[in-house]
Amino acid sequence: MFFHDELRTGTRTELGTKWTPMGHRPVAPVKIGYESVWLYLTSCPLTGEGFAAFLPRLDGEQFQWFIEQVQTCLISKALFIADGATAHKAEFFAKDKLRFIRLPTACPELNPVERFFKEVRRQLKSRVFTTLEQAQQCVQEAVELLADKVVSITAFPYIRDASNQY
Repeated sequence: MFFHDELRTGTRTELGTKWTPMGHRPVAPVKIGYESVWLYLTSCPLTGEGFAAFLPRLDGEQFQWFIEQVQTCLISKALFIADGATAHKAEFFAKDKLRFIRLPTACPELNPVERFFKEVRRQLKSRVFTTLEQAQQCVQEAVELLADKVVSITAFPYIRDASNQY
């Protein structure tokens, strides 16, 4: 069982909260303007196994390429669970490898990859990236840093309970 989502990242500064003494305004560097790239991430909350790639856009063509890469790595058939983004089309899936299941609309709390991305974004707070490559490198380092924690971050009780029934 794999859950999937995409994270848009780039040169725009991710703002966050800061503690400052009473009466002082927090100061943080900010970059205006935006070049972006998408991190496509698919992971299994039960085993921590995952697939990731930086792609230039979120569209059907990029998603299809990503799905083809995931399917070549799979040994057995699996569920692929994702939100209802227009790029996520069921016809991209080889029926003998992945079965696509769409999450209900407006329910990001059901997708554990969203929780993983929340942790990744913490690493990006108040950082200024002058190039897209710097932003990509920081996201990659954050994902690698959190790789050992995928199960503890994403194995929601409803997922563990469902897997125990089968």
